[in-house]
Amino acid sequence: MLMQTEFLADIVNHLPEGMIVMDTERRIHYLNEKALHMTGWKLGDTVPYCTYCQEREVNDGENRCILTADEPIPSFNSHLAVYEGLEEFEMSLKKLMIADRTYYVLRIRQPVKNENSERARFHELLVQETLLAQEAERKRIARELHDHIGQSVYSIFLGLEVIKQGINDEKYQHHLFNMMNVMEKTLDNIKQLTKSLRPEIVYDIGLEKSLRQAVKDWRKLYQIEIFLELALDKEQELDPEKQLHLFRIIQESITNAVRHGKATYVSIHLKTYYQYVFFNLYDNGNGFLAEGCSKKGLGLKHMYERCKMLDGDIKWLSKEGGPTRVEGFVSLVKPEGERESELNDCR
Repeated sequence: MLMQTEFLADIVNHLPEGMIVMDTERRIHYLNEKALHMTGWKLGDTVPYCTYCQEREVNDGENRCILTADEPIPSFNSHLAVYEGLEEFEMSLKKLMIADRTYYVLRIRQPVKNENSERARFHELLVQETLLAQEAERKRIARELHDHIGQSVYSIFLGLEVIKQGINDEKYQHHLFNMMNVMEKTLDNIKQLTKSLRPEIVYDIGLEKSLRQAVKDWRKLYQIEIFLELALDKEQELDPEKQLHLFRIIQESITNAVRHGKATYVSIHLKTYYQYVFFNLYDNGNGFLAEGCSKKGLGLKHMYERCKMLDGDIKWLSKEGGPTRVEGFVSLVKPEGERESELNDCR
């Protein structure tokens, strides 16, 4: 015997998760009691975009909601505007066709705190310690490059300058000239490598100035066009450690775009919104299959883990042949229990 429609409606109405049916204009056609209690929305209201999607850079004709993409992610955590301000939800979306019309079923619930989430948090702490150790090692290597290898190469370069003045043979002068060119390029390479390794630049002058300087270096190093747009709230700055992690995420994106994507143009956008910093990078490179990319390659995994560490998220939107867009956000709010001493650990 088929269950009567009113019984099914009653079951949906008492589900422990919020269920909302909306049309393509995001106008609410149905919401159960849980959704009403969680949000305060009513029939006919328009479901707001989450804080993440509000700040997304979208192409013409592209739906702003990331859950409506052709290959949507299963679920997504972000904040929605409800009757009491902003509330964090875990969300998922299902597309329905009814009488040739498109509707979406939006499921919302509070982020689950259980044994699995505690295990995930423990994993994040382990990742954080690993990344901090990596930063400390990068600093050590950068110091070695600058203080020892760089100085030694520079001493050899100066010695060749002195030898050059005492050589009259044109053939040996030509050889010496070539050697000095190689030494000069080696010094430039050491300088660039040291800049990419050392985190002090972010700690000393901040994220904004570091990015502006880095963009100049990347333009020169990679011989590509880079556009940078920053709209960061001076009164809501990230702490230095978070600035460093965000800098590394952008640095890795640029490296991937140039080395793997063969991009000739990259745009970088950062913007403060409420308690978040949103970032969006676009490149005209070859692109790649973005599905499951947070599990592909050490660089992408580190980008993903850095974002999760900072109570944020990151998405790669790409296809073979390009272009590629990397977008995400990090939280300005310091996670509960974060150690003050962690800043000094990686310096």
